[in-house]
Amino acid sequence: MSNELTTNVQDLMLQRDYLGIKRILEKSHPSDIAKVLADLLPDAAGFVFRLLPKDLAIDVFDFMDVDGKQMLLHSLSSDMVATILNEMSQDDRTELFEELPAKVVKKYLSLLSEKERQVANMLLGYPEDSAGRLMTTAFVDLKEHQTVDEALAHVRATAPDKETIYHLYVISKDRKLLGGLSLRELILAPGSKLIRDIMNPEIKKVSTDTDQEDVARIFEDYDLIVLPVVDSEGRLVGIITHDDVLDIVREEDTEDIHLMGGLGAPEETYFSLSIAEDVKRRGGWLALLILLESFSGNILKTYSASLEAAIALSFFIPMLIDTGGNAGTQSSTLITRGLATGEIDKNHSRTILLREMITGVILGVILGAFAYVRAYFMQGDPMIGFVVGISLFVVLLVSNLVGALLPLLAMKLKCDPAVMAGPFLTTIVDVVGLMVYFEVARVIMGLG
Repeated sequence: MSNELTTNVQDLMLQRDYLGIKRILEKSHPSDIAKVLADLLPDAAGFVFRLLPKDLAIDVFDFMDVDGKQMLLHSLSSDMVATILNEMSQDDRTELFEELPAKVVKKYLSLLSEKERQVANMLLGYPEDSAGRLMTTAFVDLKEHQTVDEALAHVRATAPDKETIYHLYVISKDRKLLGGLSLRELILAPGSKLIRDIMNPEIKKVSTDTDQEDVARIFEDYDLIVLPVVDSEGRLVGIITHDDVLDIVREEDTEDIHLMGGLGAPEETYFSLSIAEDVKRRGGWLALLILLESFSGNILKTYSASLEAAIALSFFIPMLIDTGGNAGTQSSTLITRGLATGEIDKNHSRTILLREMITGVILGVILGAFAYVRAYFMQGDPMIGFVVGISLFVVLLVSNLVGALLPLLAMKLKCDPAVMAGPFLTTIVDVVGLMVYFEVARVIMGLG
C-alpha cells in the first residue's frame, strides 16, 4: 500500500498537481503517509508534509521514526515546529528529545508553551529506560467522591487532550492513586453511584524508576493496554500505553540480537550508520575475539606432538568445536530468552544447571555414538573413533553447562546476558573443546 502511495505522490509532484497530493493523502492512514515521507528526499518530504491539514500532520509526525522527525523539523518553519512539538504526544516528544543534541533540545524547549515545557523537563529528568521516560501525563483522573454523572461530564470535557480515555484512574485529594475503572464500567453504572463504590482498588501500577523491560513484562503478564505510573509517595503522575511497550520490545530485542552477534548495543539504524562507524563498531569486537581465539592456537601448539603422532586427530577438530559451539549457543539462547521474559531468575540456577547437564549427557551419548561410527569408517581405527566419540560427549556436556552458566553469571554481575551469547560464547567453547579433545586423546592413546 505505502509503495503504491509513494509512487502516486511522486507522479503527482512531477505533474505539479499539489491539490491532488493533498486529496489522496487526506484519505490515507497517518502511518502510510509517514512511510511515504520516509521514501522522499528531505526537501520533498517537507513540502508534502506542509500540504497536510494540521491535525493530520501531527498524527503523521507521531508515526515517523526519530531520524525522519529530525529531518523534517529541519525543513519546517519555527512556527510549524512549535505547533508540532506542542501538539504531539508527550512520550513521543521525550523519545525525540533523547536523540537530539543538547543544544537543539534547548532550542526546541523554548518553542514549547510554559505548561508543555514543564512536562518535557519533568519527563527528561527521569532515568533513561525508566517508566518515567515512557509515560505521558495526558490521562483522565477522577475523584472518589464524584458521582458517575459528574465523572462522565468530566471525561467529556477533558477527553480531547488526553492520550486515552478507555481506562480511568481514581485519585485522592493529595493525588494518591486509589484505584481504576474502564470507560465501559463508568457508562454502565447508575448516574447517582459514587466512583469509589464502582472502582477497582486492586490495579497494577509501576513507579517512575521501574525499568522499561519490567514494564513490558507486566503488560504481557496481565494483558494490559495501559498502566498507571506513580511517584515515590504513591501519587499518580502518568500512564504508559501499549504502543510505547511495542517500541520497548522492538528496542530490547534489537539490542539483544546485536549483542549476541558481537556488535555491541545498537546506536544507529543500519542505513544511518556510515561504513566507517560500522567498521569501528564491528572491529573492536572482532579484535577481542581474535585475542580470545589465540588461546586455540596456543593449545594446538602445546599438543603439536600429539598431532604429529596421530595426524588423523586434526580431521575431526572442525566437527568437534562447531558442534560444541552450536550446543552452547542453543543453551545460552534459551537461558537468555528466559531471563528476558522473566521465566527464569537467579533462584532457578541449580535447576537450570541440572537440566542442562542431563540434556548434555543425553545429547552426548547420541551424538558421541554417531561421531564414533563416522570416525571409525573414515579412519578404520577404533582408537580414533573412541577419542572422537568420548571427546564429543564431554564437549557437549561442558558446552551445555557453559552456555547456561554464562548468562546466569552475567545477570549476577548486572550485565546484559546477551553479551555472553554468540561469538563470545563460541570462542570460549572452542578453547575448552580443544583442551578436552587432546586430553582425551592423550589419556586413551597414550600420546605425548
